[in-house]
Amino acid sequence: MNRKIFLLLILILASTIVYPVMFSAQGEEKTVLNVYANYNPPPVGHFNFFAPGHIPEQNFVLEPLTHRFSANDTYVPGIAENWTLSEDYKTLTIKIRKGVKWHDGTEFTTKDIWAMWLMIAITNPGYPFPTQIIDSITIVDNYTIVFKANKPHASFAFGILWHYDYVPYNQYKTIVDKIVARMNEGKDPFAHPEDFTDIKNEMLDFRPDTYIGTGPYKVMKVTEEAIILEKFKDYWNGEPAIDEIHILRTPSDEVLWSLLLEGKLDWYWGTPTPEQLDQLESKPFFGTVKIARWIGPMLYFNKRKYPLSLVKVRQAIAYAINRTEIAYIEWAIGGIPTKYIIGFAPDYATLYFNESFMNNYVKKFTYDYDPFKAEQLLKDLGFTKGADGIYVTSNGTKLEFELAVDGWLKPESCEAIAAMLEKVGIKLTIRTYETGVFFADDGPFKQGRYDIAVGVFGGAGFSFSEYFYKYNKLFPGHGYPEIQRIPWTFRGSNTVNVSELVEISETFPAEISEEERNFIYAILAYLTGSQVVVLPIAGRPIIIAYNKEKFTGWPSEDDPFWAGLASYMTRGRSYLVRWNVIKPLLSLAISVEPSGGGATDPAAGTHTYAHGATVTVKATAASGYNFEKWVLDGKDAGTSPTITVTMDKSHTLKAVFSRVPYELYVGIVILVVIVLVVIYYVFKKRKTPETK
Repeated sequence: MNRKIFLLLILILASTIVYPVMFSAQGEEKTVLNVYANYNPPPVGHFNFFAPGHIPEQNFVLEPLTHRFSANDTYVPGIAENWTLSEDYKTLTIKIRKGVKWHDGTEFTTKDIWAMWLMIAITNPGYPFPTQIIDSITIVDNYTIVFKANKPHASFAFGILWHYDYVPYNQYKTIVDKIVARMNEGKDPFAHPEDFTDIKNEMLDFRPDTYIGTGPYKVMKVTEEAIILEKFKDYWNGEPAIDEIHILRTPSDEVLWSLLLEGKLDWYWGTPTPEQLDQLESKPFFGTVKIARWIGPMLYFNKRKYPLSLVKVRQAIAYAINRTEIAYIEWAIGGIPTKYIIGFAPDYATLYFNESFMNNYVKKFTYDYDPFKAEQLLKDLGFTKGADGIYVTSNGTKLEFELAVDGWLKPESCEAIAAMLEKVGIKLTIRTYETGVFFADDGPFKQGRYDIAVGVFGGAGFSFSEYFYKYNKLFPGHGYPEIQRIPWTFRGSNTVNVSELVEISETFPAEISEEERNFIYAILAYLTGSQVVVLPIAGRPIIIAYNKEKFTGWPSEDDPFWAGLASYMTRGRSYLVRWNVIKPLLSLAISVEPSGGGATDPAAGTHTYAHGATVTVKATAASGYNFEKWVLDGKDAGTSPTITVTMDKSHTLKAVFSRVPYELYVGIVILVVIVLVVIYYVFKKRKTPETK
């Protein structure tokens, strides 16, 4: 092959590689935010927002009606300009802004909201709140919609205003129209989503060509190497400051860290090893923030199986596991062992419980590592050790259990838990499942085909909806009895239904007072701790790294914005570009011609400014020179000594000076001498006395 042709092919190939600096066909530099994801490109990956396996990072393209700051539960108006929630928490009226465009140019209207919730009802009826509480949705006009609930719920507004990204009715029209046709037959997707199972399955098989959203970016292309998003110039919140977002594919940890440490990524969210953290913090272009994520692995006990049905057996297991050790096996940079297993992160418990309750109940059920106490509980039950060191119940049942895990715990952690339990006379065999199999509707977890299962617990505050509602009522496989006795009376009884208590607590403040809400929390906390309903293991430390040399405007390290990224990372991060919080740092290269002909303020050199900034530059000529003109990006830009440059891109600015001609200098000198001589003689004549 001809050498020149070969080199040309290499250059063409190299030009297709996607990395931080991009150039348009005209050679103009584009600003790019580089993030990452491990995704499958089409046809395996797809653009159906409702189906598993869809292309990730859709939050730059699709968006919710508002933005919510998780740390303080405040909302920022977005597509929804304003909304009102009735005092009984049963009516939510939303008004959306006019002129919001989908990426295909059509207008966002309340019909899109209505259609979205019909689809949510049949595909995901239980989260973030049971869609069964929705009684009706009424479209008042294109910009006003009313949701009515059949009972109050604390997450009513949250789910509608922020939890879901919205997709257009027109894209899912075939599916929505089928739902409506069945509704016309008298079926209700909110009350009885099971009547729409066939439509749900058809919907999950639907494969749109792309995402159509209202967000600041739209999908340009998806390749094996990267997802390329280009800015949507008609975005309702103003043209985005960043030209493109590149989501680089990272199929392995090795690829991710190679890109990070080479400076080819502008963002990281995760839990690195200590060595990786040191490498991150050694890079001058990264700023880092550490936050706690109170979501992590938890053990679920199948209380239908003897002897796990015995409280003291579950308590013995809780005492036998060193959660601090497991936390550090999971996350060596400082895993966070659960201090309380009652459903609260440490900082939140005192918000709801007084000192007396904390001392008498909360601290009593911390289950600090104590293998001696674990064995004592088993002996109290009359269990005896066999020749193999494993305890046997009075009816001859050995304490041998299977630990079902789908990935929420590392194999090393599972093995460590098995070793800890073996020390106290309990044998644990580990069985690994694929996630899709284990948590399927007919899978082992929901159907209760396990002894002890590893799942997830969640919530920066409390997790009672996870413990008692979501996993006990919706997925009742682990068999915790809903009817329980408590040492106090609640509404005149010592017997309570735990799922009903969760539902009542979620009506605060519409139907119950803060005092009654906290009393319910106390009951649930007591039952969680005393009964060891579940056993949370550890929370996860999260490190966020962001490129501070390429972008400006990042929130300060103590800003509550960061805490919200613990659970809703992609949703929270997209806020930074949806509201133009971060902006590219652009260069203004100032020069002087000729050298020594004058000076500028700011001085000659390369300066960086945020996108959109206006920079005023002043030129001052040196002795013997005149200011002549400015040259901005190679073109004449005016003769005034002061110029204002708008940083819509990187610019070059040159101040051009010209030397004053020599002849002009000589003429000026002669003229000055003549003037001085004349002045001298005139002055002298006035001073000389007259002679007579």
